[in-house]
Amino acid sequence: MGGLVIALLLFLLFIGACLFLSMWASPDLRVGDEFFRVGESKRLSARMTGFAYAGDIANAAAVMYLVGVVAVAGGDGLIVALAAALSPLLMRQWLAKRLAGVGGRSFGETVARHLPPGPGRRAAGFAMLAATVPLLTAQFQPLGDTAQMVGITDLGTRQLLIVLMGALIVSCAAIGATRGASMLQMAKMAGLVIIAPLLGLLVLIRFNGSFGAIFDAADRQQSGSAGYLELGRLFGDGPVGFVDLAAFCLCVLTGAAFMPYLIARFTDASKPADARRVAGVGFAVIGPMCAMAALIGFGAAALVPHEKLIAQGQFGGNIIARLAIALDGGEDGLGKWLLFVLCATFLMVLAAAAVLLLAAAASVVRDLSASGAVAKPEGLKADGTKSVSAGRARLTMVTIGGVSILLAALTPDVTPQFWLILSYTVTTSTVLPLVIHGLRSDRPMTAAAMKRCVYGSTAAILLVTFFSPSVSGTPYALFPGLDWNFWPFHSSVLVGAPVGFLLARPRRGDRPTRGAAAARDRAAAPFPTRAG
Repeated sequence: MGGLVIALLLFLLFIGACLFLSMWASPDLRVGDEFFRVGESKRLSARMTGFAYAGDIANAAAVMYLVGVVAVAGGDGLIVALAAALSPLLMRQWLAKRLAGVGGRSFGETVARHLPPGPGRRAAGFAMLAATVPLLTAQFQPLGDTAQMVGITDLGTRQLLIVLMGALIVSCAAIGATRGASMLQMAKMAGLVIIAPLLGLLVLIRFNGSFGAIFDAADRQQSGSAGYLELGRLFGDGPVGFVDLAAFCLCVLTGAAFMPYLIARFTDASKPADARRVAGVGFAVIGPMCAMAALIGFGAAALVPHEKLIAQGQFGGNIIARLAIALDGGEDGLGKWLLFVLCATFLMVLAAAAVLLLAAAASVVRDLSASGAVAKPEGLKADGTKSVSAGRARLTMVTIGGVSILLAALTPDVTPQFWLILSYTVTTSTVLPLVIHGLRSDRPMTAAAMKRCVYGSTAAILLVTFFSPSVSGTPYALFPGLDWNFWPFHSSVLVGAPVGFLLARPRRGDRPTRGAAAARDRAAAPFPTRAG
């Protein structure tokens, strides 16, 4: 009992340190000129920006997803981990140099910079929310799952814990703003650099440093036959299963690479070479992290009993916590390694939530408002652009966070991977077409095309997802007791992506938006003088 009290006190002390860090980094409470972006003199170098970019990709849900899917699916999980590792390389080779110098303090100001505030920018802001809110929900769900592992099994108590811890995380994120989020990301990546190799080392020590012994133990523990590393464990070994796996990996590859909140890491780069360097550093960090996640996943498969692993869901849930319990002796309770994992999980959720909330709030106050920016009369800067009220921005962050916390609390037993893949699907089908067509200089995207792309592809994604195995007809679906499953694949990207790119193409009847010519002139200005 005394050890449990000490462990809880240490955990509360860690939470207090995170809150202090956010308050210490908090910007001016009156006018938020640097609320969504740091000032020109405080920008990070390309190398440090790449490190932060890697931290953005390695959010809590994504890290737990990779470990879980490797532990549960073996060879299929390795392919998914490889897709995640290659995502920064895809950004580097495809879009990074086109994003350099674009500027903008919100996603809409980036992809619709050639358009005046209005329907086009509002559509881009809606796309940001559609991709961000599910990902935020996926961050908060592991809070209730971890509580179950330390002995809190009552559903109402777990939901209350998600609400209370989520509220604390949202408060920290709103207080710290951009500077706080950057510092939390640095702290999180430093923590991952420590904890990932440490857990991998502990697994290796348990099996006397033999990788072969780990794979053999995982195969015996999870399959009972020589099939753990073979393909087909995730969705089946038939044609439908392999197509589903390919679509899933495509969704992870493109979704992790082009999430809308990641775009800002490249638009601040002064030249294409710097933007490519940011993505290159991100790849250099994410690659080894995915390899460590695979090793930890195999270690969990070798040490965690099959029934407890399967109980986490088809794609694996909080397998890292299960591995920590196994290293602590195998009994549920707050041991030293589980405490270590709890602190790391809280920091990962906090850092991811801070970045996501900032990006979503920027789109709300700058893209979804009627005028394109919410400002006080005294918030006019010297260059004629408007400053955003920091109080309004914080209130927006709290509102978005509250919606995500509510969704997480209402679905405590749904695997977070449902929300994660939904977010990646929206990114691939909606955000990516906006970025590709919105950055074209020869034929800029019209507001009508933006609206078609965003609202049409989002509707297609939701419709197909509603009839997919992720929503009904399977034990780990959103509604496991019901069955209206007609779409055979878990991801709707096979429909959403073609629809999004098709609707984003310009049409002959599209008319230029009033004021678009002046907006294009402003967008063509050199980067240092660009508004926003």
